[in-house]
Amino acid sequence: MRSRVPVVFWSATLVAVILLGVIWTLAQRVVVGGASVEDDVLLVVAGARLAAASLVAGRIMVVVGRLRRRGQGNREGSS
Repeated sequence: MRSRVPVVFWSATLVAVILLGVIWTLAQRVVVGGASVEDDVLLVVAGARLAAASLVAGRIMVVVGRLRRRGQGNREGSS
């Protein structure tokens, strides 16, 4: 089970980076004025997915940090 945590974290991080690139490109297209309705929809969807991927990666970091602190507390208490 522990080996899945880094895979999920880095997958969420990679997705966030790719979506950031998509958002950047679509935002430039919208600013210039050459965007269609589909581009606007894609921009909104990519923004929502970026937020979700960032939350997943952040939640994993919080849980891993909590487990490490808990593990250090157990080692100090047993000595």
